[in-house]
Amino acid sequence: MRAARGFTLVEMLVVVVIVAVLASTVVLGFVGADREQNLRTEAERLSVLIELARGESLQRNEEWGVRVARDGYGFKVYSPERARWEDVEDRPFQPRTLDLATLSVKIEAIELPDAGEGKDVPAIVILSSGEQTPFEIELIPTWQTQSWIVTSDGLSRTEARRGA
Repeated sequence: MRAARGFTLVEMLVVVVIVAVLASTVVLGFVGADREQNLRTEAERLSVLIELARGESLQRNEEWGVRVARDGYGFKVYSPERARWEDVEDRPFQPRTLDLATLSVKIEAIELPDAGEGKDVPAIVILSSGEQTPFEIELIPTWQTQSWIVTSDGLSRTEARRGA
């Protein structure tokens, strides 16, 4: 009579190691995808917020602006009575700080309202007529991957797209 043969301890350990390697590959893939998704979400959020600010500017007949810094962005509204730009703290326009990317902005010059000397003039101005400063904001991730670009020619909708 033949004895029943099972798996040896070495065979079992090899299978466990293979399963562990495959599982860690899948988990690490999801972690990277999560950061990529957060970066995309932030670029799309900025694009939508600029369009919302554009709508508010038209509706309220006010000049709005977007202040862009390396670590975040915020919205401003021009106060003619005080002759200065004031921060908008209301949701959804409250200032945002980014941990996953740094921001770089390129603008084409248009005439800005006189904000007074030493005042914080925003890089992007949204006029009450619906026009805005043509711009390109690049969200440069803190890890090695393609950046996202939020852009507008000043008349058409603001769009977020993957950088080249």
